[in-house]
Amino acid sequence: MAYLIAMLFFCAAVGKSAQVPLHVWLPDAMEGPTPVSALIHAATMVAAGVFLVVRSYGFFLRVPSSLDVVAWVGGITAVFAATIAITANDIKKVLAYSTISQLGYMMMGLGVMGYTAGLFHLTTHAAFKALLFLGAGSVIHAVHTNDMWKMGSLAKQMITTAMTFFLGSLALAGIWPLAGFYSKDMILASALEHQQFALFGMGLLTSLMTAFYMTRACALTFMGEARERDRFAHAHESPWSMTIPLMVLAVLSVFVGMLLMSDHAVNRLFFWPGVPEIEESHWVMGLATGAAVSGIALGWMVYLSGMVNPQSVARAFKPLYVLFSNKWYVDELYEVLFIGPTQRLCRALAWFDDQVIDRVGVDGTGWVAERLTVLQAWLDDHVVDQGVDGTGWAVNTLGGWARRLQTGFVQNYLLMISLGFVLLIFWQIF
Repeated sequence: MAYLIAMLFFCAAVGKSAQVPLHVWLPDAMEGPTPVSALIHAATMVAAGVFLVVRSYGFFLRVPSSLDVVAWVGGITAVFAATIAITANDIKKVLAYSTISQLGYMMMGLGVMGYTAGLFHLTTHAAFKALLFLGAGSVIHAVHTNDMWKMGSLAKQMITTAMTFFLGSLALAGIWPLAGFYSKDMILASALEHQQFALFGMGLLTSLMTAFYMTRACALTFMGEARERDRFAHAHESPWSMTIPLMVLAVLSVFVGMLLMSDHAVNRLFFWPGVPEIEESHWVMGLATGAAVSGIALGWMVYLSGMVNPQSVARAFKPLYVLFSNKWYVDELYEVLFIGPTQRLCRALAWFDDQVIDRVGVDGTGWVAERLTVLQAWLDDHVVDQGVDGTGWAVNTLGGWARRLQTGFVQNYLLMISLGFVLLIFWQIF
């Protein structure tokens, strides 16, 4: 279902391809058209791992400890990616790391026996994440940059894009009654019902950070003052081929959660035998909403109210800011643990291939074969050919000698017979 939702609006949005300059199609963060990014991040490729766990859920239920691994990997991923999104300045990178965080949220739901909750969140996420990516594409189309610090005040020029982006952000943050509210609440309720208190806390923290970085993205992109006047002056609302899909996805982001939760339809659509249905918990709803509202309020304080200077916050929490902005140094860690050793191994193998296999093996074999060929040619010329020629000479010489015995005179033949007879007699006597 999530795939169908994303595919439908990808087809509607791809019509903008003829109107977007090529350099806008290749953003630094994600090299590809924004409609493709929307489709990939909403429901297809990056969600394949979640879908694999969903399809293999029977195997996981046979080994319950494996679900603990799924839950903790999901919870850690949700928090980890959210911290990176907080400091990202590329609007598509914010959404990309948000996707990783939400996939972790889904995995956490599946790991705490929330089969229905995880699959429900996968479905609602397809609507509002596709909306957000297409909204980001609309903004990039207008200002020709991905850097949110070069934007600002675009809501004045792009009211449809801004309003739909705000709705998608609120849905992602989990604000009632939008789609993300219901699916996130079910995941948190599943964690609490199965007494996974640490994961429940990680889920609340992720909700707070999600609301914060989406408020930050909205504030830097659409609100406040324009930070580059030339870009702002040339910004304009996108054509209908781009805004209609945004409006349709915004409607889905508002109503798909309520529609599926009505009469508990979600428990019938996303059902696994033996997994209990998730009951609504009003105080879990209150905590989840409180976390989301706190994140929005914090984002408003830092990026809109002027009460707090973002640079001052970055300086006050410089170690964390540096850690998050450098993506926890995961790239550097990969460089040290995997890329560097792999490159050194490749260089060693290349040397072995060049110096041993090529030079000693291939070239050496060729050198030996060349020398053997010279020896074979000498043997053929001086031994085989001379042997053949010598045999011919010997036969010819012997034939010449034997030819002298053939005189054609009967007397000579009788003489030879007589001599032979005499020789036989002497041989018998002596």
